[in-house]
Amino acid sequence: MSSRIVVHSDPLDLLRAIEKVPNADGVRTNHAVGFVVQAWTQGPAPTPTDEAKRKPDDEAQVLVTVWQGDSLRLIFTKLDWSQCKVVSPVPPAQLADDALPFIEPLAKHLLNLAPFSTNPSLLRSICGPQILVDAFLTHWPHERKPAASMHIIPASISVAPPSAPCPAGDSFERIREVDHLPQNDLDTIADLQRDFFGDHETSPKLSRDDAIAYLREAVPRSGMWIYRSSPSPSSAPVPVGFVTTGRPTLRTCAIRMVYVAPSQRGKGLAKRMVSTVVRAHLVDAPRVPLNLTSGRPPSAVEACEDQTRWGGKDEVCLFVEPDNPAARRAYASVGFVETEAVWCDADLEGIEPGHW
Repeated sequence: MSSRIVVHSDPLDLLRAIEKVPNADGVRTNHAVGFVVQAWTQGPAPTPTDEAKRKPDDEAQVLVTVWQGDSLRLIFTKLDWSQCKVVSPVPPAQLADDALPFIEPLAKHLLNLAPFSTNPSLLRSICGPQILVDAFLTHWPHERKPAASMHIIPASISVAPPSAPCPAGDSFERIREVDHLPQNDLDTIADLQRDFFGDHETSPKLSRDDAIAYLREAVPRSGMWIYRSSPSPSSAPVPVGFVTTGRPTLRTCAIRMVYVAPSQRGKGLAKRMVSTVVRAHLVDAPRVPLNLTSGRPPSAVEACEDQTRWGGKDEVCLFVEPDNPAARRAYASVGFVETEAVWCDADLEGIEPGHW
């Protein structure tokens, strides 16, 4: 059966191409398709006005699919200077037979496309199933770093867990407007966010002011839920944990960050937060189809947010690090099922890694 490589003109063109393909919009492809949906519904990220902060690939948009007959085998995306993604709707156990053979022609084709045709180092970083990432980089004409910067395990859930109400005095809710938060809450949430990022080499290094600016930018583009609890019976509730969601597609969304302050761990907060967010998408939120045939009308942004980011889904997915047994147990107790395919982030030598 013949194979073909399709270069898509814009995010909507890719979404239309895969709309009716089985498993093309699912948890195996969410890491790429979610950002494609975001690029369509919200437009590209703003280009920095400060020339010193601009990147040569700020405006890059490479969207490629690889097919065998009518079967989708691979999706490759590069949106601005973010990590590139290579994903497949093929089940993990079949990747070697049904997706791996198409990696070499994909890599060779990409080298004819801007920005790679003039500067292959602008691949920067690539994320996906490790079997695909390793194979891809063997065909790329720029040296990779010897070790992956991160290994992660995909997990997903399609059946809503039982309701997990908060104890009296606690609350858990989604933030819609950063500017409506009291300054003390905003400072505390920013500190929690900084603690979450920690010292990992690929994570943002943020001051408190940077973290607040990050929140102002991120909250309109992703979901953020805050858990509040009282330090003592006579104290007002304060933020002690958060969950963020993102990468919405027509069928899926992702939990992207989960964090509980060290002083509050061991109380089941992470399980309670994750269960509530999962139920919000699998049970509570209305499901409104997103119309890909009509294009993007001028006033579509608000509607698209309701229909994709906050709407009902078939599945919720996330990544968990293999060496984080506490998180893996917490997600499993909610009902998340891990796949057998380990994913990785891999960076090229001598160039700034792509942003998350």
